[in-house]
Amino acid sequence: MSFIRCGSTVSFVELRRASSAAPRPALVLIHALGTSHRIWDGVLAASRFGGPVLRYDLPGHGLSELGEPPYSVAALARDGLALLDRLGLDSFIACGLSVGGLVAQELALQGGARTRGAILCGTAARIGSAEGWQTRIDQVRAGGVASIAEIALGRWFSPGFREREPDAVRGYRCLLERTPNEGYLAMLHALRDADLTERVRGLRAPALVVSSELDEATTPADGRKLAGLIPGARFELLPQASHLISVEKPRELAGLIDAFSEGLDLG
Repeated sequence: MSFIRCGSTVSFVELRRASSAAPRPALVLIHALGTSHRIWDGVLAASRFGGPVLRYDLPGHGLSELGEPPYSVAALARDGLALLDRLGLDSFIACGLSVGGLVAQELALQGGARTRGAILCGTAARIGSAEGWQTRIDQVRAGGVASIAEIALGRWFSPGFREREPDAVRGYRCLLERTPNEGYLAMLHALRDADLTERVRGLRAPALVVSSELDEATTPADGRKLAGLIPGARFELLPQASHLISVEKPRELAGLIDAFSEGLDLG
């Protein structure tokens, strides 16, 4: 665990060094709105990825400072590149979930030749609508993050997971409700304004898009549309899971990440 300053903001960063002597790109894991780097715990425990793994908390989330709201996806991606530079990581695979998937798309685009791949989970080139996000902004301004917690949890987790893992659901509710209102609102502004539909057509790195069957926030149709925008992208659908795929299906997602990364031409 460490804290790294990029510009005026100090971010929480966790870097797992490579377990293999062979040079490999870093896997950059970017979390969802109202969560933290911890949503990748189960994936990392199940993964055999041998390169460096970088996890960090987005501004206003987890242990990272608020920074300078409101955020934009482009600025969040620049922050990610700055962290890679500070850590001496020359090449990377961008992997993100939900808003983290939007940041991963932008990070992959900004990274140019450094980008060796993109894994885009439970996301889209455009998530929701500006009107819908403005409604959420107004709700949080009026009642705080706790006022939308039940709605968010209903989208995050499938009914089956909520029944099987009630303690995990309570834990993630706690994580959500402890997210500062200012950080949550700033990320909502980024979601409201982000539309990468045209930009993502220019992504030339190999890409994998992963959706889950029961996700109502970013539906399988959204995932298929995103995969169709990116030249040569693959699409995978995980059954019986909702929005937080990395929590509900960590082993299955780890398997997809491992297979994708092992299939990259790194020569």
